[in-house]
Amino acid sequence: MNICIRIKQVKSSTKWQIRDDFFLLKVHTWNMTFYLNTLSKTLAEGNLTARSLTETCLSAIATEDGSRAFIEVYADRVRIEADQIDKARQAGYALPPFAGIPLSIKDLFDVRGEVTRAGSTVLADDIAATADALVVSRLKAAGFILIGRTNMTEFAFSGLGMNPHYGNPRSPFERNNDGGRVAGGSSSGSAVSISDGMAPATIGSDTGGSTRTPAAFCGIVGFKPTSTRMPGNGIYPLSTSFDAAGPMTNSVGCAAIMDGIMADGVGRSETPLPLGDLRLAMPVGYLFEELDDAVATSFNEAVQRLGKAGAKISEIRLDMLEELRPANNQKSIVAAEAYALHRDRLQGESRHAYDPVVAARIKSGSDILAADYIDQFTIRRKAKRLVQQETRFYDALLMPTSPLTPPKIKTLTTIDEKLKISSMALRNTALANFLDRPTISIPCHKAGTAPVGLSLMGSQNHDRRLLAIAAGAEAVIRG
Repeated sequence: MNICIRIKQVKSSTKWQIRDDFFLLKVHTWNMTFYLNTLSKTLAEGNLTARSLTETCLSAIATEDGSRAFIEVYADRVRIEADQIDKARQAGYALPPFAGIPLSIKDLFDVRGEVTRAGSTVLADDIAATADALVVSRLKAAGFILIGRTNMTEFAFSGLGMNPHYGNPRSPFERNNDGGRVAGGSSSGSAVSISDGMAPATIGSDTGGSTRTPAAFCGIVGFKPTSTRMPGNGIYPLSTSFDAAGPMTNSVGCAAIMDGIMADGVGRSETPLPLGDLRLAMPVGYLFEELDDAVATSFNEAVQRLGKAGAKISEIRLDMLEELRPANNQKSIVAAEAYALHRDRLQGESRHAYDPVVAARIKSGSDILAADYIDQFTIRRKAKRLVQQETRFYDALLMPTSPLTPPKIKTLTTIDEKLKISSMALRNTALANFLDRPTISIPCHKAGTAPVGLSLMGSQNHDRRLLAIAAGAEAVIRG
């Protein structure tokens, strides 16, 4: 018998069924939305120990794809912490709600006493962090225990999730067929740690789609919050104007729990909003162009299910966005800020240690004039205002998370090809970052088919309402 992520079940008679391709679980009596809550309850009731949960996760990590997904595993440390939690629980001490649940973190989050490498070798000799990143310390305070640092695109600047230094994390889809497919970037290892049962929860960062693209490519949930809600303290930046830490989980409910804790609130799920009360809009135009057949099919079927379930869905056109197409902007704020951060290293000896693909993207910001950089903020403010005016009658926007299914690794052999496909992978997700709107990606594909994500985009700073909308729509979206 198994519970959640192949954990040995002790007392419950609930039956679980595991799909080997995506590790998505079907349960008779427990709602998947409360996955972290279920683990918390099972641990608190003594039906599961933190040590056994930790060993299950470590066993999943001790595989070829675990070595691709993780840069560093805290095996000894996490065992000690799990044992301490078990002893405290047995002694009757009051513990935080998620005490003993393993958490993986993207390699750009600070951990006290360790060097934050951000998926690079360039930073290997940097000074160790003197404190945990604030979102990490908040999750620790809630009881989560760190199991390891996950692999990522170097410096978080690609939508593919490939890394020449630490290996290429692979999507669970067709993993052993022809070399496998990319897991999506930049939070690639984080996504695989969830899809493969290596951790019940993980955190990544999202500047142009780095939590949502990997979520779509790996068949899990990824959430990008409004950037100002999440503290950037202790997170290696890509673009301080766009970066936002976000959770990646097995369900919307789990994402809501993580989001609440990370934003210094209560770690709880949101009450689902009834689908019949929702007004949803699809911003037709470039976001729906050149979709892979599998993406078009799965997305359209999910939209039809939402309509049949009572959601009122309209098509709209946002002309300003059609003109801007933020993902294609060669003079972007992100490129300028990334180049400012890396300029000295790219002009020195360290330049040879960069991933050539990442270096090429960063260098694209080298010729952006100060006037162009400033103008982009004016354009961004205007776009945010106009889009808010045109969408104010809708509860959320609907769109495919990515126009692509995960590309095959073996086809990505040149820098130009990687840059081209990365740009396409992030085409749709970049919009939410440009508008700084909370957005969540939910799997919408049928079992056994290519992974596809459907994104719901809410209004700026209305993150918890979006999570309530997503909670009400999740079961229908998943089919």
